[in-house]
Amino acid sequence: MDFEKLWHQILRAATEEAFDASTVPQNNRTPLWFNVYTKEAYLYVDNTPDNNPSVQLSGARKITKDDFINVAGYYERWKNGETHLRQEVREQSRNTAYIFGLISKFANS
Repeated sequence: MDFEKLWHQILRAATEEAFDASTVPQNNRTPLWFNVYTKEAYLYVDNTPDNNPSVQLSGARKITKDDFINVAGYYERWKNGETHLRQEVREQSRNTAYIFGLISKFANS
């Protein structure tokens, strides 16, 4: 998967119009919704009033391209069931759940 291309696709979509996406838990947890928008070539995620249950963030979180590309490199292995990976990636980025959710939403579009 070309994560650089995917980053630009997500950024373009969020620039055109803010949208909601959801987390993709590996277990039986309920996915949480979050809002995605852009500002100055960065993606931001925040709580959403439009879908429930929403994430409970104290403020918007910025996702940089480097953060996205770094975390995205783990996505396929995580998707294939390597559960311990989530902890490993979480040590590198606190945005892992949002990045995986975005990849899941856009990878098949």
